[in-house]
Amino acid sequence: MTNLAKTSFLLGLAALLLLTQVAWSQSPGTAGDPLVSKSFVDHFLKFRSMLLPADASIKPEGGALLVVRSGQLRLEAPKGKTLIDLTAGREISGGNDLPHNHLIIVPDSAAYVLKARTATMLLASCLIEEKAP
Repeated sequence: MTNLAKTSFLLGLAALLLLTQVAWSQSPGTAGDPLVSKSFVDHFLKFRSMLLPADASIKPEGGALLVVRSGQLRLEAPKGKTLIDLTAGREISGGNDLPHNHLIIVPDSAAYVLKARTATMLLASCLIEEKAP
């Protein structure tokens, strides 16, 4: 399944769930109202392809999703903090490289830094790229 097909499927599923919730909603405009803005959906479901040169770094925000396609991306994390590898069902601690083709989620807004040890290609959402020193 291509990325476009996956994205379309997820957006269709999200729309279906939203329509179902709207039918059951009895108090629109309150905190329980299930409607979300397009920018909210785009923020969490839109992936972009990034090519990081060697020695570049990125700081992921809480809730960021990423998939390393090639290269080596090393995690630097505060002590006791980890990223979650949803594909393998395990945690990744600081000092380790992220595995290829695994969906990784950033669980919180700790001071995580991802450093490209070699030229690295990844798919990501909610990332800020820093310039190499």
